Amino acid sequence: MSDLAEFSDFYEVHASKVLRSVVAATGRADSAEDATAEAFQRAWATWSRLRKHPAPAAWVAVTASNLVRDDWRKHQRGLRLLPKAATTEAVTDSPPIDQQLLACISNLPPRQREVIALRILLDQSAEQTATALGITAGSVGTHLSRALAALRAELSPTQNQD
Repeated sequence: MSDLAEFSDFYEVHASKVLRSVVAATGRADSAEDATAEAFQRAWATWSRLRKHPAPAAWVAVTASNLVRDDWRKHQRGLRLLPKAATTEAVTDSPPIDQQLLACISNLPPRQREVIALRILLDQSAEQTATALGITAGSVGTHLSRALAALRAELSPTQNQD
């Protein structure tokens, strides 16, 4: 199989999932699409090495998330927190993310958002997620457990019933 055919297959399988995970990880649907496209362009430019990566889709997602954050920082010098609100209107050709769930994910600490984005939305293993984020697989499990507990507490139907 040629490099172009292999990369095309990779793109077709992962593009939609990567985009959703970038939106969830960054809370920035407005710039996630451009950043994801640029990250896939970078992936193609380094495909001969990236194809050997244990989690190339996670690499693309982390790269795109970093691009979104870099772009946001350029425009928001002096601010240290990402915006809490996000929409999925810019996400095309992928199932929408429930707005209530996305709002809850955006309230999580950044590392927990990244772990949710990679483990749940991109369906990466704990090892792949750990490699992509530069942490241990045990830390991935800890962040995932805490994130899911926080999401359950916030989304619980009995949370405000006294």
